[in-house]
Amino acid sequence: MRDAIGHCIYGVDKNPLAVELCKVALWLEAHDPGKPLSFLDHHIKCGDAIVGLAHKEELENGIADEAFKTLAGDDKEVAKTLRNRNKRERKDEASGQTTVADFQEKAIAELAGQCRELNQLDQSTPDDVELVKSVYQDLVSGRDWWQLKTLADIQVAQFFIPKTEENQGLCITHREYRDYLSGRKPLQGRDSAKALAVSQEKRFFHWFLEFPEIFEQGGFDCILGNPPFLGGQKLSGTFGAAFPNYIKTVYSPIKSVDLVTYFFRRIFSIIRPGGFQALLSTNTISQGNAREGGLAVILKNGGSINFAIPSMRWPGQAAVEVAVIAIYKGKWNKAYLLQNKTVQQITSYLDDSLAAGDPHPLQQNADKSFQGTIVLGKGFILTPDEADRLLEINPRNREVLFPYLNGQDLNTQPDQSPRRWVINFFDWSEEYCRDNYPECFEIVERTVRPQRKKNKRKVRREKWWLYAERAVKLYDTVEPFEKILVTAQVSKTVAFAFVENNQVFDAKLIVFALSGYHEFVLLQSSLHYNWAWKYCTTMKADLSYTPVTIFQTFPFPQNLNQETEANLANIGEQYHEFRRGLMCCLKLGLTKTYNLFHSKNLTPAMVEKTSKQDQSTAAQAYKDILHLRTLHKEMDNAVLAAYGWIDIDLAHAFYDMDYLPENDRTRYTISPAARKEILKRLLQLNHDLYAEEVAAGLHDKKKTSRKKTAAKKKKVHPGQKRLFS
Repeated sequence: MRDAIGHCIYGVDKNPLAVELCKVALWLEAHDPGKPLSFLDHHIKCGDAIVGLAHKEELENGIADEAFKTLAGDDKEVAKTLRNRNKRERKDEASGQTTVADFQEKAIAELAGQCRELNQLDQSTPDDVELVKSVYQDLVSGRDWWQLKTLADIQVAQFFIPKTEENQGLCITHREYRDYLSGRKPLQGRDSAKALAVSQEKRFFHWFLEFPEIFEQGGFDCILGNPPFLGGQKLSGTFGAAFPNYIKTVYSPIKSVDLVTYFFRRIFSIIRPGGFQALLSTNTISQGNAREGGLAVILKNGGSINFAIPSMRWPGQAAVEVAVIAIYKGKWNKAYLLQNKTVQQITSYLDDSLAAGDPHPLQQNADKSFQGTIVLGKGFILTPDEADRLLEINPRNREVLFPYLNGQDLNTQPDQSPRRWVINFFDWSEEYCRDNYPECFEIVERTVRPQRKKNKRKVRREKWWLYAERAVKLYDTVEPFEKILVTAQVSKTVAFAFVENNQVFDAKLIVFALSGYHEFVLLQSSLHYNWAWKYCTTMKADLSYTPVTIFQTFPFPQNLNQETEANLANIGEQYHEFRRGLMCCLKLGLTKTYNLFHSKNLTPAMVEKTSKQDQSTAAQAYKDILHLRTLHKEMDNAVLAAYGWIDIDLAHAFYDMDYLPENDRTRYTISPAARKEILKRLLQLNHDLYAEEVAAGLHDKKKTSRKKTAAKKKKVHPGQKRLFS
């Protein structure tokens, strides 16, 4: 039953964080007291909220070409025929739009009036409720309602009707839809009935029809809610391939993101100018593609984030960090509240930075950072004993057996050494591998083949004895280096280390074609650390390092002279080797060592407890950790000087970093004021360097494309090692 009694949707149900949204509502009302907020308990399912039309004007959009994109299960020729026809029809339409007929505008106005009358009916007794229910059922079964709903359903249903020979005659393209919309053709027939059936199955929700009296006034005053969280890669598996195709089209520009991002966009579209939305979200809403396709789009379209808690731990059992965000539709001229502190503004990154714009990938950083190999098959991976046995059986197996380093080894092993080995057949043929390395091939055939034969990607099914993603460019690029710089893709330490270039690197490692200590010190510094946290995505509470958004955008100091570079290299080597000796002494990896490093009230007893070393060793290690902090401070100051920014006081000390999880946010680092100023200058430097590269033609897509086409791949012959010289 329709129970729209106000202009506010409150959908938090019995969520443990409902109180936070209530606080936001009271805060919003205090800052805009013109109209008291009323609440509507209206529970909506996923498809209901974001699949359907928001405003009656969207009827004029017609049928999108993307509705006929070929998806899994579609007949390619049928989809292509429909798509081409739709494109021609849209192109042939002179105006580019079809207007809603006058009689339909009138019908919408009449529906709004009827809904207002419905809302005024008394609902104090069960009989009253039954009467309201009966009146509502009469309203939604009337001819006006049916015609408008059918038009809306037709537009959306084309995305969800399988493109098969059986359904080809039931699909509606743009010209026919235009005839329906203008009233030239009656809404009768199997094609419109098919759209209604699909709508009922998928539960399309057309807001302007459900709440016509509210949209007649411009939309909702305020919407509070807890939208569902579901990873972008899981949407097709949960709802089918048509669902992500539809929402990516309707909510463009947007990439594959968590479902909650689409809710932010939809809700912003249905609040009135001067209205509010306050929602719970995953803390990734301010990161990566989610930020670009969600909050950034909302701000670009006139929204203002005026209240935000960027990250707080979910009070229930789920191990997830959430954000609480309020958005005003319009220019906000009153107080902004960020992490319960008054600030001048709140950006789409959920910080108060005054620096404008996003960073650009720089050509000078291209082809220097890579994600490791996706092996895909546990049978490839061996213990050291298993590798030794294979070498005893056949010494030639040494040509396909390599140490295998992953992110866990990097962060937990004191010397960053790999604990396992891996079979690597490079890009060789099945016949060659079977004939020359039969013992290794038998293992892969027995353990990997059954798993890979079920893979959805053809190349992974057919070439099951090879890695899923071999990262050829990575190994070609780092081949000349004896040692290379690596970091774990997902970690809270963002620690870099040099490792030997004689191993296979797992996909959870980021590998850099860098081998100088001056390069290490630039990446290990607090300047790059804070840049990484600013422009990262997170995995639970950890940073996920992405080469494109972090490394390729990071503006390194330019035109270093020999003296400066030598000074950075000297400090970097001191820091790296001192840290290595400390970890070996404590028998701790990078993660636990940096946990001690950032412990504000560190004592020798804490070191002893964590490392399980004797009291004397722990006491000396305690002093060494204090010295490592001194080295870190010297490193940061040297990097700052390399940029020429010696006017900034880094003020190293222990600070609570608001962007980190609230239960683990104390760090020995630079001050928040220094962080803000450095990030502002780094962003400006990025913009300056990018402008220079654009002026030099380095970002000309046509030239780049031609260059890639001209480049020839190395041919790897059997017996030739691609990984190492």
